[in-house]
Amino acid sequence: KKTTLEKGSTINVSGKEKGGRAIVWGDIALINGNINAQGSDIVKTGGFVETSGHDLFIGDNVIVDAKEWLLDPENVSIDAPSAGRDSINENEEYTLGTGDRSDPKKNNPTKHSLTNSTLENILQRGTFVNISASKHIYVNSSINIGSSGHLTLSGEGKSGGIKINKDITSTGGNLTINSKGWVDIHSNISLGTGFLNITSSDSVAFEGGLSKNRSAADAQITAQGTIKLTGEGKTFRLNNVSLNGTGDGLNIISAAGNLSHKLDGEINVSGKVIINQTINNNLRFWQASADSYWNVSSFNLKEGSTFTFVKFVNFNNRGDLSNRRPAGVIFRNSQSGVNFNVAKGSTVNFTLKPNEGHSTKYKGNPIQFKSNISLTGGGEVRFNLLSNLSGGGVDMDMDLINVSGGSKLIFNSSIRGRDAFKINKDLTINATCSTFKLTQNNDSFRNDFKYNAIKTSHNITILGGEVALGGNGSSSDISGYINISSGANVTIQADDYVTNGRKLTLGNISTQGNLSLIGTSVDIKGSLSVKEGADFKGTTRDNLNITGTFTNNGTSIINIKQGVVNIQGDITNKGGLNITTNARSNQKTIINGNITNNKGDLNITDNKDKAEIQIGGNISQKEGNLTISSDKINITKQITIKKGVNGESSDSSTESQANLTIKTKELKLVNDLNISGFDKAEITAKNGSDLTIGNSNDGNSGAEAKAVTFNNVKDSKISAGDHNVTLNSKVEISNGGSSTENNGDNNTGLAINAKNVTVNNNITSNKTVNITALAGDVTTKTGTTINTTTGNVNVNAKTGDIKGGIESKSGGVTLTATGDTLAVGNISGNTVTITADKGKLTTQADSTVSATNGVTASSKSGDIGGTISGNTVNVSASGDLTTKSGSKIEAKTGEANVTSATGTIDGTISGNTVNVTANTGSLTVGGSAKINATGGAATLTATQNTLTTKAGSSITSNSGLVGLSAQDSNIEGSINAANVTLNTTGTLTTVAGSDIKATSGTLVINAKDAKLNGDASGDS
Repeated sequence: KKTTLEKGSTINVSGKEKGGRAIVWGDIALINGNINAQGSDIVKTGGFVETSGHDLFIGDNVIVDAKEWLLDPENVSIDAPSAGRDSINENEEYTLGTGDRSDPKKNNPTKHSLTNSTLENILQRGTFVNISASKHIYVNSSINIGSSGHLTLSGEGKSGGIKINKDITSTGGNLTINSKGWVDIHSNISLGTGFLNITSSDSVAFEGGLSKNRSAADAQITAQGTIKLTGEGKTFRLNNVSLNGTGDGLNIISAAGNLSHKLDGEINVSGKVIINQTINNNLRFWQASADSYWNVSSFNLKEGSTFTFVKFVNFNNRGDLSNRRPAGVIFRNSQSGVNFNVAKGSTVNFTLKPNEGHSTKYKGNPIQFKSNISLTGGGEVRFNLLSNLSGGGVDMDMDLINVSGGSKLIFNSSIRGRDAFKINKDLTINATCSTFKLTQNNDSFRNDFKYNAIKTSHNITILGGEVALGGNGSSSDISGYINISSGANVTIQADDYVTNGRKLTLGNISTQGNLSLIGTSVDIKGSLSVKEGADFKGTTRDNLNITGTFTNNGTSIINIKQGVVNIQGDITNKGGLNITTNARSNQKTIINGNITNNKGDLNITDNKDKAEIQIGGNISQKEGNLTISSDKINITKQITIKKGVNGESSDSSTESQANLTIKTKELKLVNDLNISGFDKAEITAKNGSDLTIGNSNDGNSGAEAKAVTFNNVKDSKISAGDHNVTLNSKVEISNGGSSTENNGDNNTGLAINAKNVTVNNNITSNKTVNITALAGDVTTKTGTTINTTTGNVNVNAKTGDIKGGIESKSGGVTLTATGDTLAVGNISGNTVTITADKGKLTTQADSTVSATNGVTASSKSGDIGGTISGNTVNVSASGDLTTKSGSKIEAKTGEANVTSATGTIDGTISGNTVNVTANTGSLTVGGSAKINATGGAATLTATQNTLTTKAGSSITSNSGLVGLSAQDSNIEGSINAANVTLNTTGTLTTVAGSDIKATSGTLVINAKDAKLNGDASGDS
């Protein structure tokens, strides 16, 4: 084990001709004596001497005479000069080489222990020095390389390596370490801008020696250069150390497949430092299976510095890893968490691409965050998390992510083979005055992200800052509770990239800050609550769905670019709420819950052609404007849209004015719609189109007609501008039987304005109904009724076709047509006024126009087929007027006046007095005509033309006078009255069968020419 050759002793194997062989060996070999192996010629025939050992010590004064002396030092140490050492001459310690770059000085292989002072003296001159050993090199004393020296430590690494136990310093000199074994650096290496180059086929460590609990500030590595690890199954370790990358920086590189990084404690970095393991692309998947470990408690990066960490498996072949690890990175510090302090303007970059292989032997993703993370200082930490088609994946097992001081913490993934980020615990994110992003983003490959960017069922609390979650090109499933505090600006996204169908699936959301949901589609399985002062923006491409309730006390804008909204729960709004959709084919916006709008305006709009909004819940609007706009609006249940909330009485003050506008092309009614309490409620045509209210089969046989009811609405309107309104449903105007709500009976009735108005169902109102179609037609369907109980009915149109009824129980009815035709059916009112001054008035057979007081009908021409009845009746036509057989014009208590240019009377005209006049043309009383004055005179006048009474006609006055005045008269019927006067300025003709009787008075006949062939009688 120990071999000693004492001082003064000699081993002699010399010969006269040829020297012999002397071998001295031991685990510990102490050589202080002399060894001779001479021959006749020392150069030619000298012998062989070998001195070797695990630890070889050669004395300063040893003499060896031989042709060849082999020294095999396994260990070399560089020490301070020891007491009693009698020589530290550099010519003794460094016997080989010239000191040039190409031929550096080399240590004397007979010297196992070299003095630092001797080494420093050589290096100070700028000399190149190479110290080598077969097993160990120990730097046990400090070395100053000088400003231009170059020290190389070379180890064969035979189960050993190179250990730096003391400081190596320089102001610009270089240190090169070439080791086939390990390299352990336990002290400072400070080279300024000098180069530190290390090549090792084993592990490399920068850490404490006996104890690793040192301060990072006391362990400085300052240099530029490259540290290269080539061995498989080895480690690179940093523990409580400061790395200062000067010049072009420090680059720690490896292409090995199974290299593990182990970073612990406190690490300080300045300048530029890169750790890069980019694994050779010619390896197979099982040859890259060593994880790396980031156990750093505090990572500090100085201002103007960059730190880069790359672990990149540079191939995509894959298979079952079984129990092998996936070459990932695990971030964990169970004591204090993983903390970053990155100065403003500085950046930490992680690029991580693990093995693409998979394993059925263990669960978990290759990238794992098992401790809380914090970042401060104002700089940026960015994680770039990559994969090809099957690898990658990140487990987030922390409780807290804390970003402060204006810093940015960014996780950016491009992971396709599995969910990118799995959050496995309830997570709190605090990025107050800072930025945090956890997102999946598109890379250069146009492959499908078919898995989630974020997957979790746990709760996420966001306390502040700019926060972005989700995926550009992938979905996310965050089914836990999302709670956002004030001061936080949060964006959650899910965008389509290569394929469609990407969406956000979220649980319950409560926000006191600002929240934006963007991307393709959002599905909120729970409820959404927007607190006072908060902003919510739901800006998606396809749709936004809310299964639970939606409570908005802030400002909310939902804008769907080419899709719809589906809200199943109740909506409560105390702020500003706008919902805008753009439905594609076969899509519908569906709002099935009740809507309560306590404050501000509420707008629900779909801009697309043929779009449909379905309303299935009641809507309550306390104040402001409520607008619902879509090509189709479908009321799917019996609902009420009302002013006033939670049983509050409606206040008509200016501060609480509430208005409703429904803009649509078609208001469909699966069930009744009750509009209640508004100051103004209007159903109007959207975008200059026609408006249809109700379904086309409403009122048909077997179909129950649906109703739109305006209840306690002050101003009710239905309009289509210069387009058409079609009413298929019932329309009702009422006060709901209440005299207190809405300040009593304050509604002004119903106004309908359009180019053409078609009424296919009943209109019932307790107040006035105004229908205006000045440029078109008003048409009412047979069997329908327009009915008011206290107000008037006013119909103004260019033309009218009133086949249905119009009733006003205590008010008047006014029908005005400015065009060619006006046809009316059953009409009743206190007074009735019908005007068609430029066209023809037609009353339908079996129709009745009646008034409690008077009826006035005026037209250019008239065709009376039904009954016109009132206390007084005035029917006039500036042109022709015809009353058909079976028609009646009846003045119950007053005058019946029938006036026209020419007249044809085939019906009945009766009244207290009756006046029938043809102003300029002829007047013909047909054979079925009956003209009767019940109390006064019956006067027929055609002073400028012919008056004819046909056979079968009857003109009577029960107690008065019948007077006929004409230019010419042709009497074929009967005339019967107390007094009869016939005044004809031309020819009077009575035919056989005619009968003129003055029953109790006189018969007066005045004619220029008379042909009396009929009966004529009188008292005198």
